Amino acid sequence: MRKFSIIRVIALLLSVILTRIEASEVLVFRNDSMPWCGTVDGQDSGIAVDILNELTKNGGPIFKFEELPWPRAQKMVHKTPGTAIIPFTRTVTREKNHLWIVNLVPNQVRLTLAKNSQNYAILPSPLTISNARSLVIGVIRGSAIIPTLKELGLGSQLLEVGKVDQLAYMLNRGRIDVMAESKWVDSYAWRKIGQKSEYLVSGPNVGEVKHIYLAAALDFPPNIAKEIRDAMGRIQQNGKLEKVLNKWR
Repeated sequence: MRKFSIIRVIALLLSVILTRIEASEVLVFRNDSMPWCGTVDGQDSGIAVDILNELTKNGGPIFKFEELPWPRAQKMVHKTPGTAIIPFTRTVTREKNHLWIVNLVPNQVRLTLAKNSQNYAILPSPLTISNARSLVIGVIRGSAIIPTLKELGLGSQLLEVGKVDQLAYMLNRGRIDVMAESKWVDSYAWRKIGQKSEYLVSGPNVGEVKHIYLAAALDFPPNIAKEIRDAMGRIQQNGKLEKVLNKWR
């Protein structure tokens, strides 16, 4: 009887060890576009990062993050099997080339001006899509909104930069006339560079409401994708997703 008990204990320990060894782990390529994702005090941070970490706590895989320039991140997710990418906007042009694992948060891009910029007094008021066509518009390099900007006739003087903080600085200093960014991101970046919220002036929305996804190449393992989606269902039900979003509003 004792021998049988020892065998059962050993079998249980082996089961636990094997479960830990086989635990899913996903490398996620990300850019620096707070509050979606970035580095704060040396740690991966942001809305998308917090959501993925909450998924891990609710039965999802372990997520590891690697920051890359945005164009490179979009290439690497297709070159590196089993990896994913955030914060990835779902668009028609991207649709067929990616697996859209899970919807993280809705997103609306808008044009914004700086009330304290030296350019503000000579810019059209109120700003519209039509009268913005002659302005210098700053945008993140590789952003999903660029095709829409061009379709609306706003592509003649696009200035693409690598980080959203650069956009905020350039807007404040008059190096660009307006910034094309998410309502979440532009406000966060503006406050981060030490500017008051009332100096950031909202212009027109650009395009429709889009959705930020955790996305991957088409060959991403379907069992892990299901694991992630199941975990998302849990945090939607138990209120953890809303708690994360409220933290960043």
